[in-house]
Amino acid sequence: MNLFALLPTLPTPPKTGWERVKLGEVLSLEYGRALPESQRVQGKYPVMGSNGIVGYHNEYIVESPCIIVGRKGSAGKINYIEKNCYPIDTTFYVKTKTQYNMKLLYLVLQDLNLENKQIGIGVPGINRNNIYASQIPLPPLESQEKIVAVIENIESKITSLDSKLKALENQKSTILKRHLQAQ
Repeated sequence: MNLFALLPTLPTPPKTGWERVKLGEVLSLEYGRALPESQRVQGKYPVMGSNGIVGYHNEYIVESPCIIVGRKGSAGKINYIEKNCYPIDTTFYVKTKTQYNMKLLYLVLQDLNLENKQIGIGVPGINRNNIYASQIPLPPLESQEKIVAVIENIESKITSLDSKLKALENQKSTILKRHLQAQ
Protein backbone atom coordinates (compact mmCIF):
# COMPACT_ATOMS: atom_id res chain seq x y z
CA MET A 1 0.00 0.00 0.00
CA ASN A 2 1.34 3.44 -0.94
CA LEU A 3 0.76 5.61 2.16
CA PHE A 4 1.59 8.78 0.26
CA ALA A 5 -1.41 8.16 -1.99
CA LEU A 6 -3.62 8.57 1.09
CA LEU A 7 -2.29 12.04 1.83
CA PRO A 8 -3.77 15.21 0.39
CA THR A 9 -1.40 17.39 -1.56
CA LEU A 10 -0.50 21.01 -1.10
CA PRO A 11 0.77 23.26 -3.83
CA THR A 12 4.43 24.19 -3.62
CA PRO A 13 4.80 27.45 -1.66
CA PRO A 14 4.87 30.38 -4.07
CA LYS A 15 7.97 32.52 -4.16
CA THR A 16 5.93 35.66 -3.49
CA GLY A 17 3.86 36.39 -0.41
CA TRP A 18 5.85 34.07 1.86
CA GLU A 19 8.17 36.02 4.11
CA ARG A 20 10.78 34.83 6.60
CA VAL A 21 10.65 36.87 9.76
CA LYS A 22 12.09 36.80 13.25
CA LEU A 23 9.90 34.92 15.68
CA GLY A 24 9.82 38.01 17.90
CA GLU A 25 7.94 39.86 15.14
CA VAL A 26 5.16 37.26 15.23
CA LEU A 27 4.77 36.56 18.94
CA SER A 28 5.77 37.37 22.47
CA LEU A 29 6.41 34.78 25.15
CA GLU A 30 4.54 35.92 28.26
CA TYR A 31 5.35 34.63 31.75
CA GLY A 32 2.83 32.31 33.39
CA ARG A 33 1.73 33.10 36.96
CA ALA A 34 2.49 31.35 40.23
CA LEU A 35 -0.34 29.10 41.41
CA PRO A 36 0.71 26.66 44.13
CA GLU A 37 -1.42 23.53 44.50
CA SER A 38 -2.59 24.79 47.90
CA GLN A 39 -4.17 27.85 46.23
CA ARG A 40 -5.94 25.99 43.42
CA VAL A 41 -9.70 25.78 43.57
CA GLN A 42 -10.97 22.70 41.73
CA GLY A 43 -12.51 23.79 38.46
CA LYS A 44 -12.67 23.04 34.74
CA TYR A 45 -9.65 25.04 33.54
CA PRO A 46 -6.39 23.15 33.01
CA VAL A 47 -3.37 24.39 34.95
CA MET A 48 -0.49 24.16 32.50
CA GLY A 49 3.05 23.36 33.57
CA SER A 50 6.17 22.95 31.45
CA ASN A 51 5.22 19.39 30.59
CA GLY A 52 1.45 19.73 30.11
CA ILE A 53 -1.57 19.68 32.41
CA VAL A 54 -0.62 19.60 36.11
CA GLY A 55 -4.08 20.14 37.61
CA TYR A 56 -7.28 22.15 37.30
CA HIS A 57 -8.47 25.50 38.63
CA ASN A 58 -11.66 27.55 38.65
CA GLU A 59 -10.05 30.50 36.80
CA TYR A 60 -8.06 30.93 33.62
CA ILE A 61 -5.68 33.64 32.43
CA VAL A 62 -5.29 32.67 28.76
CA GLU A 63 -8.05 32.08 26.22
CA SER A 64 -7.89 29.19 23.79
CA PRO A 65 -6.38 28.12 21.57
CA CYS A 66 -3.17 28.41 23.53
CA ILE A 67 0.47 27.48 23.07
CA ILE A 68 2.50 26.84 26.20
CA VAL A 69 6.30 26.79 26.12
CA GLY A 70 8.20 25.20 28.99
CA ARG A 71 10.41 27.85 30.59
CA LYS A 72 11.96 25.85 33.44
CA GLY A 73 12.25 22.11 34.00
CA SER A 74 11.01 20.77 30.67
CA ALA A 75 12.41 23.89 29.03
CA GLY A 76 11.48 24.32 25.39
CA LYS A 77 8.71 21.71 25.45
CA ILE A 78 5.75 22.93 23.41
CA ASN A 79 2.11 22.18 24.33
CA TYR A 80 -1.02 23.14 22.40
CA ILE A 81 -4.39 23.25 24.13
CA GLU A 82 -7.81 24.17 22.83
CA LYS A 83 -9.19 25.14 26.24
CA ASN A 84 -8.91 28.31 28.28
CA CYS A 85 -6.12 27.62 30.77
CA TYR A 86 -3.87 28.85 33.56
CA PRO A 87 -0.16 28.65 32.64
CA ILE A 88 1.98 28.58 35.79
CA ASP A 89 5.26 30.37 36.42
CA THR A 90 7.45 27.60 34.95
CA THR A 91 6.00 28.39 31.53
CA PHE A 92 5.63 31.00 28.85
CA TYR A 93 2.41 31.35 26.90
CA VAL A 94 2.27 32.67 23.35
CA LYS A 95 0.68 36.00 22.57
CA THR A 96 0.57 36.74 18.84
CA LYS A 97 1.52 40.13 17.41
CA THR A 98 0.31 39.40 13.88
CA GLN A 99 -2.22 37.07 12.26
CA TYR A 100 -0.84 33.57 12.50
CA ASN A 101 -2.91 30.43 12.78
CA MET A 102 -2.21 29.11 16.30
CA LYS A 103 -2.13 25.46 15.23
CA LEU A 104 0.39 26.24 12.50
CA LEU A 105 2.42 28.39 14.90
CA TYR A 106 2.47 25.45 17.33
CA LEU A 107 3.87 23.21 14.57
CA VAL A 108 6.43 25.85 13.56
CA LEU A 109 7.58 26.17 17.19
CA GLN A 110 7.92 22.38 17.45
CA ASP A 111 10.06 22.44 14.34
CA LEU A 112 12.44 24.94 15.99
CA ASN A 113 13.46 22.28 18.57
CA LEU A 114 13.43 24.77 21.43
CA GLU A 115 14.42 21.97 23.82
CA ASN A 116 17.87 22.14 22.20
CA LYS A 117 18.19 25.81 23.18
CA GLN A 118 18.26 25.16 26.94
CA ILE A 119 20.70 27.12 29.05
CA GLY A 120 21.82 27.01 32.66
CA ILE A 121 23.16 24.48 35.09
CA GLY A 122 20.86 22.48 37.37
CA VAL A 123 17.29 23.25 36.32
CA PRO A 124 17.43 23.88 32.57
CA GLY A 125 15.73 26.96 31.17
CA ILE A 126 15.33 28.91 27.95
CA ASN A 127 15.92 32.58 27.28
CA ARG A 128 13.07 34.13 25.32
CA ASN A 129 15.32 36.78 23.75
CA ASN A 130 17.39 33.99 22.15
CA ILE A 131 14.19 32.38 20.89
CA TYR A 132 12.90 35.64 19.39
CA ALA A 133 15.86 35.75 16.98
CA SER A 134 14.83 32.47 15.29
CA GLN A 135 13.66 32.84 11.69
CA ILE A 136 10.28 31.38 10.74
CA PRO A 137 8.08 31.43 7.62
CA LEU A 138 5.17 33.86 7.52
CA PRO A 139 2.80 32.68 4.77
CA PRO A 140 -0.35 34.64 3.95
CA LEU A 141 -3.25 33.74 6.28
CA GLU A 142 -5.14 31.93 3.50
CA SER A 143 -2.13 29.66 2.92
CA GLN A 144 -1.81 29.07 6.68
CA GLU A 145 -5.41 27.88 6.82
CA LYS A 146 -4.87 25.50 3.88
CA ILE A 147 -1.74 24.05 5.47
CA VAL A 148 -3.54 23.45 8.77
CA ALA A 149 -6.51 21.83 7.00
CA VAL A 150 -4.19 19.37 5.25
CA ILE A 151 -2.30 18.63 8.47
CA GLU A 152 -5.54 18.06 10.40
CA ASN A 153 -6.68 15.68 7.65
CA ILE A 154 -3.41 13.76 8.01
CA GLU A 155 -3.71 13.73 11.82
CA SER A 156 -7.24 12.31 11.47
CA LYS A 157 -5.92 9.51 9.26
CA ILE A 158 -3.12 8.81 11.75
CA THR A 159 -5.68 8.56 14.58
CA SER A 160 -7.79 6.17 12.52
CA LEU A 161 -4.77 4.00 11.63
CA ASP A 162 -3.62 4.00 15.27
CA SER A 163 -7.07 2.79 16.31
CA LYS A 164 -6.99 0.01 13.70
CA LEU A 165 -3.48 -0.99 14.80
CA LYS A 166 -4.59 -1.20 18.44
CA ALA A 167 -7.58 -3.36 17.45
CA LEU A 168 -5.29 -5.69 15.48
CA GLU A 169 -2.86 -5.93 18.42
CA ASN A 170 -5.79 -6.84 20.69
CA GLN A 171 -6.93 -9.52 18.21
CA LYS A 172 -3.41 -10.93 18.10
CA SER A 173 -3.23 -11.03 21.90
CA THR A 174 -6.65 -12.71 22.14
CA ILE A 175 -5.68 -15.38 19.61
CA LEU A 176 -2.38 -16.08 21.40
CA LYS A 177 -4.09 -16.36 24.79
CA ARG A 178 -6.87 -18.55 23.46
CA HIS A 179 -4.58 -20.98 21.62
CA LEU A 180 -1.68 -21.07 24.05
CA GLN A 181 -3.87 -21.52 27.12
CA ALA A 182 -5.90 -24.26 25.42
CA GLN A 183 -2.88 -26.54 25.34
